Amino acid sequence: MNIRANDFVLEIGSGHNPKARSDVLCDKFIEDDEQRGGTIVADRPLVEADGQFLPFADAAFDYVICSHVLEHVEDPVLLISELMRVASRGYIETPSEIGEQIYGWYYHHWVVNLIDGRLTLQKNNQRAQFGQLFHTLAAKDKYWKRFHITHHNLFLVQYEWERKIDYEIVPPGRSPLDLECPQTIAALVAQSDKIPIQKQWLPIVKNAVPLGIVRRAKSLLAKGKRRQKKTLPEILVCPQCKGTIIWAAKTLQCKACQRSYPINKGIPRLCL
Repeated sequence: MNIRANDFVLEIGSGHNPKARSDVLCDKFIEDDEQRGGTIVADRPLVEADGQFLPFADAAFDYVICSHVLEHVEDPVLLISELMRVASRGYIETPSEIGEQIYGWYYHHWVVNLIDGRLTLQKNNQRAQFGQLFHTLAAKDKYWKRFHITHHNLFLVQYEWERKIDYEIVPPGRSPLDLECPQTIAALVAQSDKIPIQKQWLPIVKNAVPLGIVRRAKSLLAKGKRRQKKTLPEILVCPQCKGTIIWAAKTLQCKACQRSYPINKGIPRLCL
C-alpha cells in the first residue's frame, strides 16, 4: 500500500487484526465475530458503522483501507461511492473468484475480479462444494498453506486507487474471468512467477507468528507512529444525512435530521 508518512488513514472492516498504519478504525460488527477470525481490536479510535453509510465528513482522510469488506455488502455501489467521498486514495482487497470457488463463504454477496485494471463485481450465486475441505487444509496442511501464501495473487484481488475507483457491475451469467482461455491462464501464472522469492517467503514467516503476538506488535507500532491530526468530534457526521453531530456524554445527535446515536463503552455506534 502506498501510504505516505503524513497520511491520515481510515480502515473499514478493521475487525480482529487492523493494519498498524490505520489511524481510525471502523467496523459494522463490534460484538459479532461470525464473519471474522477473532474479537474486535479497539486499540485506537474505533467507530461502529456500515461502510455503505460512513459517518465521516467529506475528504476527512487521505487514505482508506477496505480489506475483505466489498464482497460482504448488499450494495457495492454505495460502499465504493463512500470510499471515494471520504478519501482521495485507498486500497481494496477481496477474495478472487478462484478463491471463492475453492473456499466458498456463504455470507459473501459478490464475486470480485480484477481484469485489465478494473474491478468487476458479479452477484455470488456460487456455492463451493469443497469449501470445508480446503479451509481445513489451509489451517492444518503446511504444504497447502505454503502454496496459498506464495500464490496469493490467485486467491486475492488487490487494488490500489487514486481519485477514482474503476469498477463495473457485471450481470449474472457467464463469469468475466475466462479460465478456459490459455491467455488468461498464462497471465495468472506469469503473475506468480514475477513475485520475488523474498516476497514469497516473508508471508510464510509472518504466518508462523501467533496472531496474538502480531496484534500486540501492531498495536505498539500504531501507538508509536500515531499522530493526533484529527479527533473523532472533528470528523464524525450523521451517516444518514451527513449533518453535523452534537456530542453528549452518552449520545450523539444530528443537528439536521435529529437522529440520535448511542456511545457504548466509549465507542460511537452509528449504524442506521
